[in-house]
Amino acid sequence: MITGAASGFGRALAERCAARGMRVVLLDVDGDRAATEAAALAAANGVEALGLRVDVADGASVDEAAATVGERFGLAHLVISNVGVQLFASIDRATDDEWRWLLDVNVVGSARVARAVLDPASRMSMYQASKFAVWGLAETLRVELAGDGIGVSVIFPSGMLSRHLETSEAAQPAHVRRPIAGDGDFAAMHESNPTMAQFLATPEEAAAGVIDAVLGDHRYVVTHGEFREALATRERELRIAATEAAKENR
Repeated sequence: MITGAASGFGRALAERCAARGMRVVLLDVDGDRAATEAAALAAANGVEALGLRVDVADGASVDEAAATVGERFGLAHLVISNVGVQLFASIDRATDDEWRWLLDVNVVGSARVARAVLDPASRMSMYQASKFAVWGLAETLRVELAGDGIGVSVIFPSGMLSRHLETSEAAQPAHVRRPIAGDGDFAAMHESNPTMAQFLATPEEAAAGVIDAVLGDHRYVVTHGEFREALATRERELRIAATEAAKENR
């Protein structure tokens, strides 16, 4: 299953999958084009291919597509959330409605696809996705504001002994209100990331070096030094991926 697969990168990925003999489902808001491209893939590669209209901003649309795939093919063994929309604007011109539309498609849309086909275990997908979005925003602001002499730092805190859960529950609007966690949520979170619970800090400990680092225009500020190995692992894996890409592009 590939979203945004009627053209561009999604279509190219679908071609690669079909060439490997995979059965392919092309999902796209342009359902007619998705169906046409699916037929072309099937004819060229001798595989089953299906094109469906899916709007990832509409949960019912995503759920219906997942059900159709289940009925037709059974389990989806590979799911690629590729769909994304673009809208250019400087930070001072982007409206709230523009932010909501773009994030609803690009971030929440990917979450809808994941929800429709599986059940992730860590229970922190909403929070983590929101924080990665803030990271991306900060990186862009750093570039946009550099010419004005304004620095932007990304602060990476981790587990703290604070009122975060209490205040989050209190802040819920009426249409969202529910207990902050359900049965098994905390246990699943700790199981997926035991280090976070092992190295809890007080807010005062976490804040100790932050202001000096921000005033020093550090691009990144990490509050918990115990996570050096986790950061190193991600760096190594990114370097490996970049090296492999360089080989492919030669």
